This record gives sequence, structure tokens and C-alpha cells, in this order.
Amino acid sequence: MIPVFEQVAEMNRAHVANVLKGFDAAVAFHTKAATFAVKAANEWAATTAAELHALAAVKAPQDIVPLRAKQLEEQADWASATGRAALDLIATAQTEAMQYAELQAAEAAKSFIAGIDKMAKNAPQGLPGADYALSAVKAGVETSMAAFETVAKATKDGVEFAGSQVKAASKAAPKRK
Repeated sequence: MIPVFEQVAEMNRAHVANVLKGFDAAVAFHTKAATFAVKAANEWAATTAAELHALAAVKAPQDIVPLRAKQLEEQADWASATGRAALDLIATAQTEAMQYAELQAAEAAKSFIAGIDKMAKNAPQGLPGADYALSAVKAGVETSMAAFETVAKATKDGVEFAGSQVKAASKAAPKRK
């Protein structure tokens, strides 16, 4: 019976290793997102300070309107570029997360089935119904994986559609010179 416990412990170690890979990927994304947010905030603060200095330097009231028009156009350009960069970051993260989830699910299923096969070989012989129980568990895992693949494909199609709509809207948005 000890080999069965060792096999379960090995399966658990493999699962923990996979979970840690997921955490590492999440930390990497959050680092990218935080870096992006800090960079955007710093750009906004620097631009705002420069705009205030430019407004303070205006000598004649009639010069304020053209200056503000130019500043507003620059702000719109910056917001558009920053928004596109944020959408690209999010789309990349979604794609990577989906690929990671699909890979992990496939590996987990294979590992689980292999573990069950090992346990079946090491299980005490002659237990009534043991073969049927193991077959039922394997069939359940295979059915669950088929359902997961169907949901994953539908989700992937939805994400791709949303991404194509965002890209189309981004291209259709007027670009400033």
C-alpha cells in the first residue's frame, strides 16, 4: 500500500509545481502592468506640469485659447496611444493565460490518468469492482477534459472576436497629425 501513497504524494508535488508556475506567470504580468501604470502616471504628471507652466507663461489672454487647443490635442493623442498600449498588454495577458490554462489542464489530465494507471497496477488484486471503479474515474476525467476543451475553444473564440473588434475600432478612430 505504501507505493500508492508515494504515487499520490508525487502527483501532489507535480500539482504544486504547476500552481507555482501559474503564480510566477501572474506575478510577471502584474509587474508588467504595474510598470506600465507607473510609466503612464509619470508621463501624465510631467505633461500636466509642463502644461501648467506653459499656461502660467502666457502674457496675453488671447494666446490662451490656441495654447489650450494644442494641449488638448496632445492629451487626446497621448490618451489614445496609452489606451492602445493598455489594450495590447491586456490582450497579450489573456492569450498567455488561455494558453497556460489549456496546457496545464492537458498536463494535469495526462498526469492524473497516468497516476491512476500506476495505482491500478499496484492495487491489491482481487478486489471486486476495482477495475470498474478505475475505468469510471478515467472516463470521468476524459469527459471533463472534453468539456473543458469545448469551453476553452468557445472562450478563445470570444476573446479573439473581442480583440478583433477593439483593433477595428482602434484603426477606425481618427488619428491626429
